[in-house]
Amino acid sequence: MEIGARLKEAREQKNLSLNDIQQVTKIQTRYLQAIEKGNYNVMPGNFYVRAFIKEYAAAVGLDAEQLIEEHKNELPATSDESSAQYTSVQRSRKESHAPSKSPAIFSFLPTLVVVLLIIGIVFLVWYFYQSSLGGDGNGANQPEDSVDEYLVNQDKGETGQNGDNEEGNNTDDTSDEATDTSGEDSNEEEPAQEQEPELNLVEQGTQGNDQVSTFELVNPGEEIIVEVNTDATHWLQIANGENEVYGGMFDASQAPLTEDLSDAEQIMIRFGNPAQIDITVGGVPLEMPEDMNPSQVQRVWINIGGDAAAEEN
Repeated sequence: MEIGARLKEAREQKNLSLNDIQQVTKIQTRYLQAIEKGNYNVMPGNFYVRAFIKEYAAAVGLDAEQLIEEHKNELPATSDESSAQYTSVQRSRKESHAPSKSPAIFSFLPTLVVVLLIIGIVFLVWYFYQSSLGGDGNGANQPEDSVDEYLVNQDKGETGQNGDNEEGNNTDDTSDEATDTSGEDSNEEEPAQEQEPELNLVEQGTQGNDQVSTFELVNPGEEIIVEVNTDATHWLQIANGENEVYGGMFDASQAPLTEDLSDAEQIMIRFGNPAQIDITVGGVPLEMPEDMNPSQVQRVWINIGGDAAAEEN
């Protein structure tokens, strides 16, 4: 008996319809019908054949791994395709981390320095020229006005002394105020630098047929946005704790997908075809572990943490 017939027989023994299986697995009914008939050409890719069969088998109470092993000759190969996809994604990630070219402004700096230097020289020449003109004018008038200035200064001598005393008092008051102000400034504390959010891998394991990774988001900020981008097709599920906010097939025509989970304490993201999907949480890219199996469904738990600096203290 073929694998599709075995799955159909197990479904009928449990009195389940295709719609019932679709509700449990989130796999579209037309794909479930194709599996039962062995028509794998309608699948979005060879990777999904085994992934969908595992979900179907689990839903009807069959051992998925044993079932696939017994009928592996009936199923299309996926290792080459998954390996090629994974290698392509790894190459693109390395290229994205490659150092970028120097900004164009650095090539403009030498010219800017030369222009500023020329402006400075012109200003100095103008300044000294004006100073020389002012000095000549004062020197020509000094012999004629010196007697009158002396007499005027004698008449104002008393007033000048009183003025000096008042200015002295004002100087003392100003110095006291400056001292008080400096004391206040010294007591002010510098504001703490804002910490950048980080996604840290905490634990790895398995759950059913899923490969499970647990992360912690530290320094999350006030807004936590989950954004998903892809050029391929995936089965995708996003949940705020136990409450599902998105579930179904996701492809490039729906990208980018954004979900605001700012009030979440724990986020769950479950997806297939993991080598061709890009996910960011709170502005931080989700980097899957290096030993991730590209042919296995991934289940990611993200615990929302607090301020890393506060936790260390």
